[in-house]
Amino acid sequence: MKEKTIISKEFLKKARGFLRITIDDDVINTEIKTLITACRQDLIRNGITSKMANSEEDGLIISAVLLYLKAEFGLDNKNYEKFRNSYETLRTELSLTDFYISEATDNVE
Repeated sequence: MKEKTIISKEFLKKARGFLRITIDDDVINTEIKTLITACRQDLIRNGITSKMANSEEDGLIISAVLLYLKAEFGLDNKNYEKFRNSYETLRTELSLTDFYISEATDNVE
């Protein structure tokens, strides 16, 4: 069964701010939430654990999601390639880092 992910109001507000959107509109929020979910699924597809991909506290995950949003949000994005390349580079780096690709375990002796 697919795990339901939550996008907090605070994270949605941060995303709108990053996109320079000052209004709280349901249509815009739906597009942003859809893109956040797509980004998280892309991170998981590339080896990032679900727990890390859905984190709203890890700075690198937040950066990856926001770069994805900057690339994918709206139509005719003239900066698509720049932001998409930055996202893909960060995604690759995360997928090569043990902390992001293996479930954390308690030190049990």
